Amino acid sequence: MTDLRRPLPLLLTLALVGACDSAPKDQAATKAAETKAAETKAETKAETKAETKADDAKAPGPETPANPHAANPHAAANPHAGMAPFANKAAPTGPPRDITPSGEVTAETLPGLAFAVPKEWEKGTPTNNMRQAQYVLPGPGGDGELVVFRFPGGAGGIEANLTRWKGMFTPPEGKTIDDVSTTKTVEEGGLKTTVVDVSGTYVAAMTPGSDDKHDDADQRMLAAIIEGTGDPYYFKAVGPRATLDLWAAPFETMVTSFAKGEGAAPEAAPDAKADAKKAH
Repeated sequence: MTDLRRPLPLLLTLALVGACDSAPKDQAATKAAETKAAETKAETKAETKAETKADDAKAPGPETPANPHAANPHAAANPHAGMAPFANKAAPTGPPRDITPSGEVTAETLPGLAFAVPKEWEKGTPTNNMRQAQYVLPGPGGDGELVVFRFPGGAGGIEANLTRWKGMFTPPEGKTIDDVSTTKTVEEGGLKTTVVDVSGTYVAAMTPGSDDKHDDADQRMLAAIIEGTGDPYYFKAVGPRATLDLWAAPFETMVTSFAKGEGAAPEAAPDAKADAKKAH
């Protein structure tokens, strides 16, 4: 019979040795895992802090106002977005041309207004919907341009428009704008036409509301406001003085040709005119 008592101590010894060997390994593994977890936590915290700081930098502060329309479902759309710039530039000025007015005219009509223009004036296509008609005026100083406007409800009173037109010019040194401008009124055929003639350096805006200004010396404007056809018509010719001087007399002839045309507002009855005069 085999004696089993003798190997037992050996087995116990081996077991204890194995346990002693594995304990340090388990402790080392646990410590390594804890260290790794701490490092991961620290890295995550650092990344979160960096992202927060970056977001804070992007967020509007006292010195960086927020866009009031950004991501705001109630913000009104920009009414000007996608609109083409307002084009109201005169046609490119042509070279000086030796023109002699023939005295011949071409009959023209607009809603409520009939008139005649010199045969030599070159009719063009209006460049925007505010223009009713436009013409190139050739001449020895280079091309001038006549533009006809009409605005629903008018464009302010007569005096306001005359002041605005005169303000588009700077008079020569030593003179006032009244020294280089004249105004007169013509009443005929139920129409009232106010004519202004002004010259000097043309300094009007390139386009309405633009900061870019003309700076064209020795220019002249011949303009007329026609009342009695409904909304007033505004005829404005501007160009080199030498050219406008050539067409000054024909412009006067055009003014005398103004007459009510088809679609003109009916003239008030005499009693209504008297009542309106008393009201003022």
